[in-house]
Amino acid sequence: MIQNGQHVDASIMATLSSQLHMLQTEKCQDEETEIDDNSFENSDIVVKHTAVVALDASRTELGDFGDSSLMPGYDPDLEHTPQEEMAVRRKIDLHLMTFLCVCNFFMSMDRTNVSSAISDYMPQQLGFDNTWTNDTFTVFYVVFAIFAVPSNMIVKRVGAHRWIPILMTSWSIVTWCHCFVKTANGYMAVRVFIAITEAGFVPACLFYLSLWYKSNELPERLAWFFGVQTFSSAVAGLLAYALFMLEGKAGLYGWQWLFFVDGIATQILGLVAFFYLPFTAAHTGVLLRGGKPWLTERQVRIAVTRIIRDDASKKDQNEPISKTDIKATLMDSRVWVHLTVSLVQFIPQVPIFAYFPSMIRDSGFDKMISTLLTIPSYFVSLAMSIFLARSADKRGYYAYHTIFACVWFLAGVLALELLPDSANMWSLYAALLFTNSGPSYQGIHMGWASSNIAPVGKRSLFIGAAIGAANLSGVPGAQIYQQSDYPHYHIGNWINVGLAILPILLLIYQHCAYVYLNRVREKKWSGMTDKERQKYLETTPDKGNDRLDYRFII
Repeated sequence: MIQNGQHVDASIMATLSSQLHMLQTEKCQDEETEIDDNSFENSDIVVKHTAVVALDASRTELGDFGDSSLMPGYDPDLEHTPQEEMAVRRKIDLHLMTFLCVCNFFMSMDRTNVSSAISDYMPQQLGFDNTWTNDTFTVFYVVFAIFAVPSNMIVKRVGAHRWIPILMTSWSIVTWCHCFVKTANGYMAVRVFIAITEAGFVPACLFYLSLWYKSNELPERLAWFFGVQTFSSAVAGLLAYALFMLEGKAGLYGWQWLFFVDGIATQILGLVAFFYLPFTAAHTGVLLRGGKPWLTERQVRIAVTRIIRDDASKKDQNEPISKTDIKATLMDSRVWVHLTVSLVQFIPQVPIFAYFPSMIRDSGFDKMISTLLTIPSYFVSLAMSIFLARSADKRGYYAYHTIFACVWFLAGVLALELLPDSANMWSLYAALLFTNSGPSYQGIHMGWASSNIAPVGKRSLFIGAAIGAANLSGVPGAQIYQQSDYPHYHIGNWINVGLAILPILLLIYQHCAYVYLNRVREKKWSGMTDKERQKYLETTPDKGNDRLDYRFII
């Protein structure tokens, strides 16, 4: 029986012929069974079995596990304490996670700036209405989705540490180019180029982070990563309020000042990123720190070794994506369920987010006040998202935690629809505030899904496809609130109710499927003799999460 948090089956150890392999396995067992501050205790949760499956004689999946040259810093004989690992993780949080969150903050500013610009009468000043606004959103999300997956193929070749700065400097230029837009067609053009340049950023960051953090550490970090997007919405509201006061200065509208300042700030940060982001933990002696590395030599070995022991396929991070990876991704039904959740979760949120400031304004509030009134919801959403992610990391049951977020949003949309048309502006604001304050579950879902998808090539494709699907949700989402349904959007709200229910059903199905597969595989594995297990490890063509000895995180 594979125990909770344990990566080694004792019966396999007894059959390993090589003393070196036995030593590696014992060390993995000793270290992986330690309970750190991110592990959770629940006898019903089965943590995936990764380290020992690498030690098969044929090396069909992981190559030579003992060759440290394949991954600088990897030491198969390394022993370290949980306290040392915690210290390493905190340094990575401080130096890498924080910087990527700042980068994501600036990327997310663009999305909120569009909503603020709409409330500042940008459509009227450029000569288009809600229909053209919705069409622009649609084109943006289609282009974004198209370019998301190819981006991660590029990442595998040039490295995320190079690709992320390239994307940042590219979209920053397009952002401040909004200042030169004079027509509806010009606005459409800059939104297309923004989509092309931004599409690969989040997939590249998620893939990058998966190479620095263990599977059970990712959900909370991704909650922070995506939570920053919520925080940026709050700050963008304050920034918009301030910059709108520059209306008329240098012949620019307030919304043009907003895009100009955002673009210049992002361009500066993008240039910094070129000299800051390291290739691996063994390359943290960045120029901006005078060549002084983040980690000591021993900490580098801990940082790399702990990741490979958690998921040995990560040592192949620089291998290009193969046709086998593409086929395995397309043929995995579990991948498609997660992609569908990624798509559907945002469709009903798109119209709420896009029209949040303008719906407050149209209810009777002043333009400036309506922008400020959006801010509290983003702080509440961020706090709830982090709380939910920490609870998921501690207790498991990732599907249940994401369902909680879905139910929150569903309740908010129902409140909006059932609110009488004659309700005063504060009642409408309260319903909008509750709806937009719900926790984001994208980080929890992405962490859960990517941890259950292997090997690394398949995971990379999934991450790109999932981010593409999430943004593709903007295509139908942008068409839900129609001009003919203005101002209460009764038809659109009922569409949102149905769409909010669908991911709940999908998440319940995926949870049950993982539980069932774990039980079936465990029953088969337990019924095999030591010799049969060893033969399977040596001869199986199965890879990643298709292996009989692989257990899904619940």
